[in-house]
Formats: sequence, C-alpha cells, structure tokens
Amino acid sequence: MKKISVENLLTWAFTQELGKVGVLADVGQGYSAAWSGMAEVAVLGTIIDRSPNAFGVVPNFVYEGEPHPDAIVVGRAVHRLADLGFDIANGWNPMTDWKDETGLIAGEVERLATEQRGRSDRLSGQHVVSLVISVAVLQRGPDWHADEPKAVQLTSNGKPAWFVKRKAKDSLGKIYEFEDNGFDQRRQRPLKGAYRKWRLDRSIRGDVLSRLDWQLWQSALEQIHAWLSAKGRLSGHELLPFVPSRQPWGVLRKAEFSAQAIEKA
Repeated sequence: MKKISVENLLTWAFTQELGKVGVLADVGQGYSAAWSGMAEVAVLGTIIDRSPNAFGVVPNFVYEGEPHPDAIVVGRAVHRLADLGFDIANGWNPMTDWKDETGLIAGEVERLATEQRGRSDRLSGQHVVSLVISVAVLQRGPDWHADEPKAVQLTSNGKPAWFVKRKAKDSLGKIYEFEDNGFDQRRQRPLKGAYRKWRLDRSIRGDVLSRLDWQLWQSALEQIHAWLSAKGRLSGHELLPFVPSRQPWGVLRKAEFSAQAIEKA
C-alpha cells in the first residue's frame, strides 16, 4: 500500500488515471480515429469536440489501458459531493487578519455571506465538485492572499462630506428616520450633531469569495478523506492523516506578530 496525502491522491487520479475513461469510444476499432485526432492537432494546435467524461476530465488522446481501480473510487468520492449542501455559519468572517476599526469589512463580509446563502450556487455541491477537480488538476488551492483595503472618509466635490439624522412623517403619519446633508452651506461649517462616514477604498468581494472557496475546498477534502479512509475502499493506497487548514491567513498573521515581537526585543 502506497501512503499518500489526499491532495496528491486527487491529483494523481484526475491528471494521470481518470483521463483514460472514455478513450476507447473515441479511438474506435482501429487507428483511423487516432490519426484523425493527430491531424486536428497538427492543423489547429488542439483537439476539437472532446467533451469531459463522466468524471469531469477530458479523455486522453491515446488509449493507455484502464484506469487504476483506486482512481475510479476517488472520482466517485468527489462526485458524491454534488449531493451535499454547504453553508456559511452566522458570524463568519474570513478576513480576521485585517484591521477593521470602522467595522466596514465585517459589514461587507456579512452582506456577501447573506448574498451567497440566498441566491448563489457557490454553496452547492456541484460548485464544490468543480472546485475540487480544478484544484487537483492545477495542483494549487484557491488563492487566499489579499492586500488589506484602506478605510477612507466620504467626500463631496473634493471636500469632507457631512451627514445628519432627521425625522419626518410619511403619508400615513408614521414617523421615519432618514439621513440628510449635514453641512451648513451658508455658514460653511458642519451642523450640530453632524458626523462623517467611511468607505473602503476598493471592493473586497473577490478576496472574500476566494477565501470562501478555500474553506469549501478544505471541508471537501475532509469529507473525501473520511470516505476514502473506510476499510477496504482503496486497494493500492493508504491515506495519510488530514487536518483541514481553514484559516491559513490567521497562521500568517500570528507569524508576523511573532516576528515583530522579536524585532522589538
């Protein structure tokens, strides 16, 4: 039994073995189909009209025998994820390595989490299947590295913007609160009780969703590892222990703090 990590087992299955599935149907009884494929490559530089097989992998060009039985088991384990649903816990915040003195980052994360729970397919099992296969083939996980945004105060025509809360009645006589301009143009100064507002200097949507994908991938690996570790499921491989790393950015942050402490000492 070959000892191997779940990540390397997935890469082996999806890059070396599962591409063998479906090749016979393309090659046919002789070499004419293979020669036709070679001609396509010579003329176009690629193979056209080749769809992914049942495991989501484009079949190999040349028949190289049947895939290893363990690879089939791995492929089926990955596609079992399609039947699962994934969720985002309340209070989820993958940007804990960023300073958030204004609360803008936490607010945007919560907004995006609500969006993903409500009308996105990112939490679907099918998305996670595609994610696991892509990572296995590319041999690198979702990029969670991101530069911290800056909080900047809102301006109007290049000058500080001021706001004030006011109350009014609607057509039914119900009192409601609204936000109004808090700068007195005549006196050229903020009104009493006026306040400033902040915004992030760039969108963090891509950063948040990339870290969500990282965590979905880690949860998927944990599930796949549990399935494949069952006795007798793999015939030629033995999985090494797997501990999901759901917040590697937190580990990096701690390392930075430790380095700063050493420098100050």
